[in-house]
Order: sequence, then structure tokens, then C-alpha cells
Amino acid sequence: MRQKKKVLFINYSLHSGGIEKSLVTILSLFDYEKYDVDLQLFANEGLFLKRVPKQVHLLKPLFPPEYRLNIRQAFWALLRKSHPLLAVCRLMVTIAGRRGTMGERLGKMWRTERHFVRPASREYDAAIAFMEGQPIYYNITKVKSRIKIGFIHGDYEAMGLDSKTDRSYVDRLDALCTVSESCLASLRRVFPEISEKCHVIYNIISEKFMQSMADEGEGFTDNFSGLRILSIARLSEQKGLDIAMPAIAALKKQGFSFRWYIIGMGPEGGKLKIMAEELQINDCVFFLGERANPYPYLKQCDIYLQPSRFEGKSIAVDEAMVMRRPILLTDFSTASDQIKSGANGLIVQMSPEGVENGLRTMLTDGDIRKRFTEVLSKENYSNEGELQKLYALIESK
Repeated sequence: MRQKKKVLFINYSLHSGGIEKSLVTILSLFDYEKYDVDLQLFANEGLFLKRVPKQVHLLKPLFPPEYRLNIRQAFWALLRKSHPLLAVCRLMVTIAGRRGTMGERLGKMWRTERHFVRPASREYDAAIAFMEGQPIYYNITKVKSRIKIGFIHGDYEAMGLDSKTDRSYVDRLDALCTVSESCLASLRRVFPEISEKCHVIYNIISEKFMQSMADEGEGFTDNFSGLRILSIARLSEQKGLDIAMPAIAALKKQGFSFRWYIIGMGPEGGKLKIMAEELQINDCVFFLGERANPYPYLKQCDIYLQPSRFEGKSIAVDEAMVMRRPILLTDFSTASDQIKSGANGLIVQMSPEGVENGLRTMLTDGDIRKRFTEVLSKENYSNEGELQKLYALIESK
């Protein structure tokens, strides 16, 4: 009997973001007859932890839960838990992360953390860092593996990453994967020297699974009779929810009957709620927090809104397409990789005015919503075959 190959996946955590959802989808479909799979997280936390298949060996986290607290809490909590070195590390990381772009901060933080984080305890046939930054850095410097694979899920040039820091790491990968043709082009512009090692593996969508999940939950329970707009997004600047707030306020003043529901959590949550209060739209904007099963809401909404500043290939948009929901996107760089504006959705200017005009069209024109739904219904979005591309990389040596 052929011995199973040992594969390690690496990620920050399993909170309810698109990258985390993509990872647990891959793990749910993985071939455990051929592969023995470990999962290394920096923090063993998140809504998707319970969706990790039982065949996966979830390793001890690289950092204890206290490390993820804000510095004032983390420092003393780590000392109380007898982690004095990690307390010092957490303090130094905070200082390192104060200035610079996101990419520069990630690099400086890792240059500290690498001295405190333990290496992988076993050797692997393949190690897969499923996210940019620390997971890739850890893969290169702390894991012994025959093949090393990294993922960057967004448009590299739009994400604020630092090529000076990343180049020394991605050069040592056997493969660097991303999720769309636009993202691939960005990687090849920034790292032309590894162009041949860059690959596209699309976010894996299982239509059958999504439809079954959509039928399980109850979704909206507020008995609202108007139109429902839904966004599923991390509450961060990237997702552009603040761009849509003034548009929602303007449409409310114009007398439209609708509600905007937002599923997700994130660092901008407090600011967005204050913004909704200041714009006096609390009665039509509802923050639903995290939802382990967002699919009933997606199935029941009338319009799916994604007002992002940048994306790789949005899993939430892919899922809205599977559910045949009329979609409105801002014109981020990869928007046209997902929908064709005017054919199966709308792409509008990345501004409050652009979102307002697009939503007004979709709120008032039932025929256009119906047409978008009919066009989306003609397509099959399942693509479990993408997993074969990952297997091919794992088996490439």
C-alpha cells in the first residue's frame, strides 16, 4: 500500500473571512486516502474551526490566545500565563507595527516573531501557506518540506504589500498561487523573475453544498416587506462599506423602502456603526455579526452589494452568483473578472454617488433584477476540479 504524503496547511486563524472559508472548503474536499494533512494556525480560533474535517490534525497554535489581545491586556496576560518571552515578543511586535505600509509592518513584525515562534515538529512532502505575510514567512523559515507553496488571494499591487520584504521569501517558494487572472498579472508584474512559478487556482465552489446549507437555516426573521440588500464582508477599510453608507442615506431620504444587512466582523465595526448613527440610517442598516451559515440570508436577499476598494476574487461574490442574486460591485480592479456589467450584474464607480446610482437602478427596476437572476441561473458554478491543480503542485517533485 502506497504511503500517504504528508501535507501541512498554514494560516493565521479560521475566522469567518473569504480566505478562511476557501481553506475549509479545500480541506472538506481533500483526498485523505492519499494525503496525511496537518493544519498549523497562528491562533486556533474562529467560526470555521468546527468545520475542519476530523481527518485533519489540528496542531497546537503557534501563539496562545492571550497573544491576540491588545497590547495592554496581552502583555500582563502572557506574564500571568508564564509566557514571559512571548510577552516581550508581543511588546516588540507592537512597536514594530506602528509605522509603515501594511506590507512593511508585516515584515518588521515577522523579523521579531521569528525569534520566538517554534519550528514545525515534523518534515513534510508539501507545505502550503494559505495567506500572504506571516504564513508564507513561517513556511520558508520554519518548515522543512520537499515542496513549498504559497497563496496570495488579492491584487498584490492594491494590497499595500512590500515587495522588498516579500521577494526573498517568494523566491524560495516552488509555487505561488493566486485566485484570478488579474491577480496573476499583478504578481508577474511585481515578481517577473518567478513568473513561471505563479499559478491561478480559483476559489473552489461547491454548488450542491451551498444549496443544502441555504435550505438548513432560517435566514431573515424581521418580517420586513421591502427589498433586502446584503453584504458579506470583513468590517475593514478594504471592503468599502463606508463608501456605501452615504449612498444608503441618500436613498433613504428619497423614500425608498429597503434594508441593508451586513454579515461580518472586523476592526472598522465601531466606526461603521457610529457612521450609521451620524447619517441617521440605523433603521435601515443592520449589523448581523458573524454567521456560520450565511447562505439562507444570501438566498433570500434581493440585491447583493460588494462596495470594495480592492479584491482578489471575492468568494462572497462567487457565492452570490451561485445563489443567482442580482449583484452590484464597485469598479475595483478585479470586478470584471467576476461579473459582466449590464449582463449579470452592475459595476459602478467606486464612490458614494456610484453606489447610490447603481442601487437606485436595482431598487426601482424589477425587470433588471429578474434578468440578472435569469442569466446567472444558466451557469454552473461548481469547480471542485480546481483541487486537481493543487494536487499537481504537491506531486510536482
